[in-house]
Amino acid sequence: MTQQEAIQNVLASQEFLDVVEELKANHLQTIVYSTEKETNLREGAYHRISCINELMSTLESIAMTGEIKSKAWKIF
Repeated sequence: MTQQEAIQNVLASQEFLDVVEELKANHLQTIVYSTEKETNLREGAYHRISCINELMSTLESIAMTGEIKSKAWKIF
Protein backbone atom coordinates (compact mmCIF):
# COMPACT_ATOMS: atom_id res chain seq x y z
CA MET A 1 0.00 0.00 0.00
CA THR A 2 1.37 3.39 -0.95
CA GLN A 3 1.36 6.45 1.26
CA GLN A 4 -1.34 7.99 -0.93
CA GLU A 5 -3.58 4.93 -0.61
CA ALA A 6 -3.06 4.77 3.15
CA ILE A 7 -4.03 8.42 3.56
CA GLN A 8 -7.05 7.97 1.28
CA ASN A 9 -8.18 5.14 3.56
CA VAL A 10 -7.75 7.30 6.65
CA LEU A 11 -9.70 10.17 5.08
CA ALA A 12 -12.44 7.74 4.05
CA SER A 13 -12.84 6.62 7.67
CA GLN A 14 -15.90 8.24 9.19
CA GLU A 15 -14.53 7.50 12.66
CA PHE A 16 -11.39 9.51 11.92
CA LEU A 17 -13.39 12.40 10.48
CA ASP A 18 -15.69 12.34 13.52
CA VAL A 19 -12.71 12.58 15.88
CA VAL A 20 -11.27 15.50 13.91
CA GLU A 21 -14.60 17.34 14.00
CA GLU A 22 -14.96 16.63 17.72
CA LEU A 23 -11.51 18.08 18.39
CA LYS A 24 -12.32 21.21 16.43
CA ALA A 25 -15.68 21.55 18.17
CA ASN A 26 -14.06 21.20 21.61
CA HIS A 27 -11.55 23.94 20.83
CA LEU A 28 -14.28 26.15 19.41
CA GLN A 29 -16.26 25.68 22.62
CA THR A 30 -13.17 26.75 24.55
CA ILE A 31 -13.15 29.97 22.55
CA VAL A 32 -16.89 30.57 22.87
CA TYR A 33 -17.08 29.96 26.60
CA SER A 34 -13.86 31.67 27.62
CA THR A 35 -13.99 34.77 29.71
CA GLU A 36 -12.80 38.16 28.54
CA LYS A 37 -9.54 37.78 30.43
CA GLU A 38 -8.67 34.34 29.02
CA THR A 39 -6.91 35.66 25.93
CA ASN A 40 -4.13 33.08 26.04
CA LEU A 41 -6.65 30.27 26.33
CA ARG A 42 -8.55 31.52 23.25
CA GLU A 43 -5.35 31.98 21.28
CA GLY A 44 -4.21 28.46 22.15
CA ALA A 45 -7.54 27.01 21.03
CA TYR A 46 -7.40 29.04 17.82
CA HIS A 47 -3.88 27.78 17.07
CA ARG A 48 -4.96 24.19 17.68
CA ILE A 49 -7.87 24.58 15.26
CA SER A 50 -5.47 26.07 12.70
CA CYS A 51 -3.11 23.11 13.14
CA ILE A 52 -5.94 20.62 12.68
CA ASN A 53 -7.03 22.44 9.51
CA GLU A 54 -3.47 22.47 8.17
CA LEU A 55 -3.06 18.76 8.91
CA MET A 56 -6.31 17.91 7.11
CA SER A 57 -5.34 20.07 4.12
CA THR A 58 -1.98 18.35 3.88
CA LEU A 59 -3.53 14.89 4.08
CA GLU A 60 -6.14 15.79 1.45
CA SER A 61 -3.41 17.17 -0.81
CA ILE A 62 -1.37 13.97 -0.55
CA ALA A 63 -4.46 11.86 -1.15
CA MET A 64 -5.36 13.80 -4.30
CA THR A 65 -1.84 13.90 -5.79
CA GLY A 66 -2.38 10.74 -7.81
CA GLU A 67 -5.76 11.91 -9.08
CA ILE A 68 -4.28 15.23 -10.17
CA LYS A 69 -1.36 13.51 -11.92
CA SER A 70 -3.66 11.12 -13.78
CA LYS A 71 -5.81 14.01 -15.00
CA ALA A 72 -2.74 15.97 -16.06
CA TRP A 73 -1.73 13.20 -18.43
CA LYS A 74 -5.19 13.21 -20.04
CA ILE A 75 -4.79 16.85 -20.99
CA PHE A 76 -1.78 16.17 -23.18
